[in-house]
Amino acid sequence: MGSPGSSVQLFVYIKQGGIAMYPLLLCSVLCIAIGIERVLVLSRAGRADASLLDKLRGLISGNQIGDAVDQCTRDDSPLSRVMHAALTLPKGAESQRQKALERAVARESGTLERYMSILATIGSVSPFIGLFGTVLGIMRAFHDIGAAGSAGGAVVASGIAEALITTATGLFVAVISVVAYNHLMTWAQSVITNTELNAEELVSIIGE
Repeated sequence: MGSPGSSVQLFVYIKQGGIAMYPLLLCSVLCIAIGIERVLVLSRAGRADASLLDKLRGLISGNQIGDAVDQCTRDDSPLSRVMHAALTLPKGAESQRQKALERAVARESGTLERYMSILATIGSVSPFIGLFGTVLGIMRAFHDIGAAGSAGGAVVASGIAEALITTATGLFVAVISVVAYNHLMTWAQSVITNTELNAEELVSIIGE
């Protein structure tokens, strides 16, 4: 837990950074919130699919298609929704089943990758917001020079501090967002691939 002094220092930095710090703070909050939410969703999806696979394999192998559909209805996972779409079609409708499976996988892909575009946007925009703050800080420094009639360090310190703080903050937020985006997208693609492979294995059992 941070000390009160560190919290005060943080607020001082935010104040020194000027107006550009506020959109950067919003971006950082969004990045953290989306990252936590996606980690929870993806980890839960992976565990649920692994738990459901053996159950469905046993039911489908035993030709208990109705029970398999009921199991998919009760479960809440990518594999359960994909297999529910495939199992509700009659035996023999293999081409329709494959198309239904592909559509269900595409829907799950969109669900697992939800909000990822926001992370990508934050990663792209944050450096420019920081640069905007840099320009404002330099403008402020020149304004202070004009007002004071001199260019001493004390005169320009406030404007230069604003420029450097926003630049550093923008780069930091961008790095965190890009790292989170790349990691979460790779994770989501892994879950989607496993779901598709597991579904295709189970569908092949139906056709046997």
